[in-house]
Amino acid sequence: MSKQLSPLLLILLCGSCSQPQVNNSQPSRLLLASLPTLSTVKQAATVEIQNDWNGYSDITPILRHYKLKLDRQQLVGNAYIAVGGYGAAGIRQQRTTRVKIPTELVTKFLTTLSKTPLQSGVYKPSILRTDDYPAIEIKIKTDRKQITFSSKSQGVDRLPWKISIVENNIKKEYISNSAIPAQAFRTIDPILDRSGIEQIIQRRRQKKKK
Repeated sequence: MSKQLSPLLLILLCGSCSQPQVNNSQPSRLLLASLPTLSTVKQAATVEIQNDWNGYSDITPILRHYKLKLDRQQLVGNAYIAVGGYGAAGIRQQRTTRVKIPTELVTKFLTTLSKTPLQSGVYKPSILRTDDYPAIEIKIKTDRKQITFSSKSQGVDRLPWKISIVENNIKKEYISNSAIPAQAFRTIDPILDRSGIEQIIQRRRQKKKK
């Protein structure tokens, strides 16, 4: 005849069979560890920027292209700016000028940009309305890498952003839902605007009135 175990003994035995705790944070930590950092942005040798807009307007498209290189801790180079005319093919007004961004703004721009957090995912721009199509691209080239921040999203901060990294002919793409790239661009945008885009826009509109 088998003996029955007392309730107290059953509790003690079951307590020793408890399941081990699972650390659910480990996969997310591994994922973060696998994402690259952008510290090499601060080692930029050249910076190329395209800040374009297309849509319903009498002066579309608006093109603002800058090719800059680091020289004595300043970014110097050429700005190509142009505007068109809605319903008419081709560029109607254009200008090429020189640009120089001082050292303190260069440092702030590159340092801020290098803090952009990355995450895995497929880039999909945020389009909230029609007839408004911005496109911005910031291309940083170092000795070994090319890092490109780009967005076709609407809105003040252009969220989300696409970040492409090319190293040893291998291209990897990430996304960022951070406003940091837009914040970095705003540190140098007032200097870039001195290249005369507003004057060209006014000149184009005056010609259309004649």
